[in-house]
Amino acid sequence: MPELVPQINCPSCHTPNDEENRFCCDCGKPLKAAVTVQPMGAVTQPASGYAPPSTLLAPSTLLQERYRITQLVGQGGMGAIYLANDTRFSSKVCIVKEMLDHFTDPEQREIATQNFYREADLLANLDHNAIPEVYDRFTEANRHYLVMEYIQGTDLEQRMHESMAPFDEKSVIGWAIQCCDVLSYLHHQKPPIIYRDMKPANLILTHFGKIYLVDFGIARFFNPQARGTMIGTQGYAPPEQYRGQVEQRTDIYALGATMHYLLTNRDPQNEAPFSFPPVRQLNNEVSEALESIITKMLEPELERRYQTCDELLAELILLGGHETGAVRNCPHCGVRISRGRQFCPSCKGYIAAHHTSTYDKIHAKALTARNLDPSLADGLDGRHGGAVWQQPWFVASLVPVSMALGALLMWLFMRGGAA
Repeated sequence: MPELVPQINCPSCHTPNDEENRFCCDCGKPLKAAVTVQPMGAVTQPASGYAPPSTLLAPSTLLQERYRITQLVGQGGMGAIYLANDTRFSSKVCIVKEMLDHFTDPEQREIATQNFYREADLLANLDHNAIPEVYDRFTEANRHYLVMEYIQGTDLEQRMHESMAPFDEKSVIGWAIQCCDVLSYLHHQKPPIIYRDMKPANLILTHFGKIYLVDFGIARFFNPQARGTMIGTQGYAPPEQYRGQVEQRTDIYALGATMHYLLTNRDPQNEAPFSFPPVRQLNNEVSEALESIITKMLEPELERRYQTCDELLAELILLGGHETGAVRNCPHCGVRISRGRQFCPSCKGYIAAHHTSTYDKIHAKALTARNLDPSLADGLDGRHGGAVWQQPWFVASLVPVSMALGALLMWLFMRGGAA
């Protein structure tokens, strides 16, 4: 009779694991102690061919004769994340996300690899300024890699652990507006993309206050023991996600759980599922209006939640969006919208978010230099919005310039004919 291996339950997802496992075979989180970034001098170069799951890439390892590993960022049961230099583009810094497959069946491995490539191609086709760009994907020695844009920042879970105190309402509203914007973009894809794993650990905050949504969970393809229907994080996943049902209102619930945690410092992963005390019961500095919004987001019944991220976004903007850096005015119609919007939900006009933001800053500096109020750059009345060539003074100035140019050309023509 075979000897039974002692089992322990994962503290995050409660999946049974062998006692000797360092990481959960289901969710990939550490079982006994938090994993920290290791010094690069401590890792060893994996041998050619199959790479054991416990080995890490050594410094200066060159992948695809292009990506040179420089630093380990983090690791888990499903792989590791590295900083690397793209040697083809002046050593451009990028992120290399490594995923290990644990299949012994070649057919299962082939299916998982095809699914990985399909999802990687899907991510590469997304175009939103809050989603890191995917540059490349490839496979080497039973390791699968995504090469992505490097975002310099810290995830909100780590920031919460560092602060040990709830965040202020203004900051959380600003972050939530940015999250709603990117979720709305995903939900409007055809077919809609449901993120399924909204939580503080997957939200990177830069030093400029911008939120990036990371980790679309494609590493799950290489874990044969993972439950196919439950993809998400306990505490943040709504009841329907446990039944394998996901839709856009699923992401709204998880965002509500994220906001609840950021405002209360009460980690839902450490509590009974679907249990969220009123926010003001834990933090009385939060307004009743925001508490009401979060309560509606966390409704167990789908029909009682916000039905779309656009609906939720509109309420957040009305509540306090003007006090955050996450909101501006549409340069076409003047309606107040989230700063990351690429199309205005009101007039449907296209908005080049980066260029418009840059123009606003240039215009504000110009007004300041002329001792005028820089707040005019907001374009609340529409008089200062749009590009230079859209301004009335610019259009009017074209008339005399055109007449002068025409006269000059006529003079040159007649002089040439006389000669």
